[in-house]
Amino acid sequence: MNTDTTPAAPSLVASDVVHVSQPGDGQLRVVIDNPPLNLFDPTVFAGLHLLQEYIEAKGDEIRVVVFESRNADFFFAHLDFATIAQVPDIPGAQNIIEHWPAFSTWLTAAPVVSIAKIRGRARGIGNEFVAACDMRFASLERARLCQIEVGFGVVPGGGGLEWLPRHVGRSRALEIALSADDFDARTAETYGLVNRALPDAELDGYVDALARRIASFNPAALSTVKQLVDKRLPPPAEAELRESFAAILRLTSTDAVKDLQQRLRAKAGGSLGPAELDLPTLYGTR
Repeated sequence: MNTDTTPAAPSLVASDVVHVSQPGDGQLRVVIDNPPLNLFDPTVFAGLHLLQEYIEAKGDEIRVVVFESRNADFFFAHLDFATIAQVPDIPGAQNIIEHWPAFSTWLTAAPVVSIAKIRGRARGIGNEFVAACDMRFASLERARLCQIEVGFGVVPGGGGLEWLPRHVGRSRALEIALSADDFDARTAETYGLVNRALPDAELDGYVDALARRIASFNPAALSTVKQLVDKRLPPPAEAELRESFAAILRLTSTDAVKDLQQRLRAKAGGSLGPAELDLPTLYGTR
């Protein structure tokens, strides 16, 4: 993990939780820093929207973007349902319910190559975020990937049910979604959920070197490769993501799910916070 203590350069976008820097020609480094749990909330989504605008404005100047977390325990804990409908008065703010499917689709279809460098837990929409990236590399010691939704009485919405079968096949997609359990980096690599699982001490060096190498190539060649690969194995359409996102919202409004989620919070002591590190044990048995 990076241990550089020198002050970070000013972010290229106006976000307090999504820090964007340019480590080299054609590259962007995006660090998510939304303590204490790196919840995916409207402030994070606003920063990602600003990132999208920045990349689109730069055109061929940006060829690779690497996403990572400042929190070694959480890449993204999960979606913050308490704030999901809010649109704060900050730059880039958008309604997550309305705009997440479009952003996820853009992340996949954009000419820029997206790479997720995964430390900590990427659960729920966190797993769906990294699944939408072009490549995923995970820390052997620290990464955990999980679709938590079934444990809370709902379904993966906005990418999980669409990306998992494409990445790992039907049976393993069902295992991941229906178990609602954490999968370690080695298993994720075996299943095809991530490109590689690397020792934590090697993760930064490998991903950063790969990003520099890709960024050195002709941007037209990079974007054409993505287009042709996607033509041969089409990624999820925005309409598919909207369908599953609508399903999770529909189920969340039912009394049975509200009761289940209230019981789970009570079991955790009134807040999920204390249980977040090993959240799947809250709602299931092993």
